[in-house]
Amino acid sequence: MKRTPHTAAVLTLGAVLIAGTAACSTDSAAEPDKIGVVEKLPADPNEAKSKENAKEFRSWVEAHGTAQEKEAVERVQRIIGEWNEKTGNAYLSTDIEGGKTQVEDPQAAATAIVKAFGEWKDSDQGYASVYDVFGNAMITNHKF
Repeated sequence: MKRTPHTAAVLTLGAVLIAGTAACSTDSAAEPDKIGVVEKLPADPNEAKSKENAKEFRSWVEAHGTAQEKEAVERVQRIIGEWNEKTGNAYLSTDIEGGKTQVEDPQAAATAIVKAFGEWKDSDQGYASVYDVFGNAMITNHKF
């Protein structure tokens, strides 16, 4: 085969694509990127606690939230993470895009969830992220 600059470029691109996919793995743990965004829901080290956190959150929103927040927060299944009155990260697992009832506007629901979380947990440096039923980030690092 006669090598031309075009052929060399195509071969180089093919080698890069093959090498790039060889390093990918679907079983790696969720890690923040360079700016701290966690695109996949982190592992839940204490499922009972995360479900209790979600139950407390839903209860608080039922008593204090707006109608939109109440509807959206019903989708929260677990809240993973550590936070206090000053700092922390919360990862809110939802059943958005799954379950028996579909959400008309998933992004609006996720926004209502982080807004309600911010009202529930007042913090100086805290961040909340919302994940769909598949563990994919919908909203990341929303300051609360």
